[in-house]
Amino acid sequence: MKKILIVAMADSVHTARWIRQFDDDEINFVLFPSTPHRRIHPLILQHISAKLKSSLKISPWMKCGALPLGVIDLLFNNRFRARLLAKEIDAFNPDLIHIMETQHAGYLTDKALSLASKKPKLALSIWGSDLFWFQRFPKHQSRIRSVLEKVDAIFTECRRDEEISRELGYKGICIYGVPASGGFEYETNLSDDIYVVPSKRKIIAVKGYSGFVGQGTVAIKALERNSDVLKGYKIVVFSADWKTRIFSQFVKFRTGLVIEVRIKHSQSAEEMRKLFSDTRLVIGISKSDGLPATIKEAASFGAFPIQTNTSCAGEWLKDGVSILLVPVDSPEALDLALRIALEDDNLVDSAARLNFEIAKSQIDRVAVRSKISPLYD
Repeated sequence: MKKILIVAMADSVHTARWIRQFDDDEINFVLFPSTPHRRIHPLILQHISAKLKSSLKISPWMKCGALPLGVIDLLFNNRFRARLLAKEIDAFNPDLIHIMETQHAGYLTDKALSLASKKPKLALSIWGSDLFWFQRFPKHQSRIRSVLEKVDAIFTECRRDEEISRELGYKGICIYGVPASGGFEYETNLSDDIYVVPSKRKIIAVKGYSGFVGQGTVAIKALERNSDVLKGYKIVVFSADWKTRIFSQFVKFRTGLVIEVRIKHSQSAEEMRKLFSDTRLVIGISKSDGLPATIKEAASFGAFPIQTNTSCAGEWLKDGVSILLVPVDSPEALDLALRIALEDDNLVDSAARLNFEIAKSQIDRVAVRSKISPLYD
């Protein structure tokens, strides 16, 4: 049985979905949490308790210590958790260490490897803004280079990140086109009786995150500017933080728009699927991203995406045909994209068919596993 040590966020759905791809593989997983967390993701807990071919456990060093040690290490630059991770590496002696995300898991593993006596193979999954955003800061650039020097293989969602990694000195294997959260399972298709074409839907979904690089309030401002064409629509702001929640209430009061705000982590996977199945268009505005989860959800359930060109979405979907890409600093471009997506029924309906075929061929769980399994083997 293969032994794989995963260094990743234990409360992340991306980590959970990735591991769940291997339910039917004979793999012994140990998860070492890379960040402080108050809870372990429910899908990870299900895997731990389920009787599957693959097994999963949380590193005993971090079952209770992830939160306090993570907070302490904010001051001590990963000193304590790096020592515990080094002990886990030597005790577990994995065939592979899979680092999921760079700034937390990558930097932590880099430090731990200098303390461990075992030197397993290393794989790194590039998440969202790991390289595109952080490579512009000299302090982060040197730390990213240090991680890449030790890694044998990387998984990237787009060519952009592969090119950046090469510019930063990476010389190993690159597996391109691998969603950070792994693949989706497709139980329905666009011919099902329950499927409603996007042009008949009356919901606009907006990613509400406004922390770090998220620009949820920018999307809400665009809806306010174009409120004249939004009569009859319901706006659902999902994954909203406090800033977007407050701003959405002001816009709702000023315009009379029907706005429902759903806070971060308040919805199950089923509820998100239902939302995207009922949505005409979904808006995601961010200064930096990889392949956003909203794009995968939109492509899978027929919602037409408007996304900033700072993401990898343009490498998966075709701008002007199955997605509209806009600059993050152009309100005019966002307004135009919004009006096109609201007025052009043929565009959103044909895009749904195109995006679903792309999703099923490239984001499907089996398709993604076929790219990963040879490297794991």
